[in-house]
Amino acid sequence: MLTSMPYQCQELILYGSVFADNLPDLERRLTGLCDPGSTEFSEHDLSFSLRTGTDPDVTIRLRRRFNVDSYQSHQWQFRYIGGPEPDQKCPVIVRKVIDSNAYSHLMMDFVKTLGLRMDYEFIAKGTVWTNGKMKVVISQIQKTEKAGYYDQSNLKRFSDSYLVEMSVCLPDSAEYTAAAKQLRDFADQLLPLVEMEKVDYWKK
Repeated sequence: MLTSMPYQCQELILYGSVFADNLPDLERRLTGLCDPGSTEFSEHDLSFSLRTGTDPDVTIRLRRRFNVDSYQSHQWQFRYIGGPEPDQKCPVIVRKVIDSNAYSHLMMDFVKTLGLRMDYEFIAKGTVWTNGKMKVVISQIQKTEKAGYYDQSNLKRFSDSYLVEMSVCLPDSAEYTAAAKQLRDFADQLLPLVEMEKVDYWKK
């Protein structure tokens, strides 16, 4: 979801998925474990990469709020996602994240001038829970069957499962060991409904 966190931070994150049939049980468990209340969201997300000659490539995420009745929003959030820290003993992914906001009705032309190549795009609709500084995002991923067309007739579910992301953001140079353990311990409380994993998403 669009964030209001500091411009630059260290993000600790885990990924998982839950079958649609198990979603109500997971939501009830999160309601009991998390802070009161939750927030629904709907966003258009595009992922770009910049080839650097080394692995992994630089990843830039571009996102905006989305509504099928009015999806021509020109307010965008840029998110630079750095490569993961090479800490094999850490139970979560640790990576640098930089966020910035931009407004443009020619955003696709702008990103092309930066040399960015779009890898994929999707629509994410879901709910956000918080537990202190930790954030849990459950989203249904949809894809468009025709690039540039986002009306409901062109949007199809990517799968019958929901994506689950659990994260916490720390100051850029902060020690992350304790926060990583806390995130891992909280994730384990969601078993067996969902298994949160340190996914090697950067490996091709």
